[in-house]
This record gives sequence, C-alpha cells and structure tokens, in this order.
Amino acid sequence: MITINLYDYKRIVRDVGIQKKLAMVAAASLVVLLICCGTWMLQKMWIWTIEGELSEVQAKVAAATPDYNAVQQLKKQQGQYTKIITGIDKLRSDQARTTEFLEDMGEAVPEGVWLTSIKQMTMKEIQGKKVPFLFISYDKKGQNNRNKKGPKDKFVELKGVGMGDQSIVHFLEQLRSIPYIDAVVLNMSKRQWMDKQPVQKFEIYCHFIKTKPAA
Repeated sequence: MITINLYDYKRIVRDVGIQKKLAMVAAASLVVLLICCGTWMLQKMWIWTIEGELSEVQAKVAAATPDYNAVQQLKKQQGQYTKIITGIDKLRSDQARTTEFLEDMGEAVPEGVWLTSIKQMTMKEIQGKKVPFLFISYDKKGQNNRNKKGPKDKFVELKGVGMGDQSIVHFLEQLRSIPYIDAVVLNMSKRQWMDKQPVQKFEIYCHFIKTKPAA
C-alpha cells in the first residue's frame, strides 16, 4: 500500500506559486526600471542638446554684442557730429579767423578731451546765458558799456567731455595761448557717466580780439 502525503504536495504547489508571483513582480520591476532609465537617458540627451544649442546661441550673442554696442555708439556720435558740423559750417560762413581758429583749436585739444558741440555766439546770446566775462556788465538794467558802433564781439561756445579735470585745465591753457583769443571762460564743469565711465562734462566760451577796421 502506497501512502501519499498530500500536505507536502500542497505546500510545494503553494511555494511554487509564490515563487512565480515573486518572479513576475521582479520582472515587472525590472521592466519599469529599464523604462525609467531609458526615459532618463532620453531626457538627459535632450537636455545636453538644448544646453549645446544654448551655448552656441550665447556665443553668437557674445560675438555680436561688440558690433551692436559699436552701432549704438555710432548712432550717438552721429548726432554729436551733426552738431559739430553745423557749428563748423556756421563758423566757415564768417570772415574773421575762422579757418585759422579751427586749425588752432584742433591742435589745442589734448588727449582725453572730446568736443561734442562748436557754436558761434553773439554778445546778445552771451548776455542771455550770463557767461561771466569780466568785460561784460550784468547790472539790474542790463546795460553794457561796450561801443555798439565798433566791431562786433565774436564768441565761440565749445562743449565736450574730458576724462578728468586735468585734461580740461590743459585744454583751457592751450586755448588761452592762441594769440587772437583774449578771454577764455570755463562756464560749467560737472561729473557724469558715459558708457559706465565717469567723465567731466564742460562748457567753454572764447572771445576773439576785435579786428580793427581798415583805414
């Protein structure tokens, strides 16, 4: 007579079932892990691609920035040059010492000083701005003792910027050394910022020696 222990058989069947379930869970976990790793790698490669394109764009922007700044600077200078040319054209239309003054002034401008405006002015305009020339009276009645029948006073207004006070002082000394200029006045000098650099903005007025009328 053969005796079969059904209890051991059932236990074996149950253990095999548990092992199959564990194997399925492990396989599913492995599949999920592989999918996550694949997704992570794809995202990483996509991020690397974007970073590469961003670096390339940043490099192009950095390369183009100096050109852009140069264009903007040229636009600013264009307006300044227009003012200078207008002033020079007006000076050239006059008779007395215009060409000579332009040449001497060009030699007088030291390093570190840039002119932004040149303008010829009359006595009336100077009085309106109240430029402190010693020979001009600014009393309450606004009277001036200059002989109105003689040669007219001729003034030139020079505006610009300098890298510092010393360069402007040197420019004033150079202007005063011009033989046909008898008075030079620094009417204004103040600090301001230009392209993130501190500069000294100035306003200078020159008076020409009056030419005697021909006999």
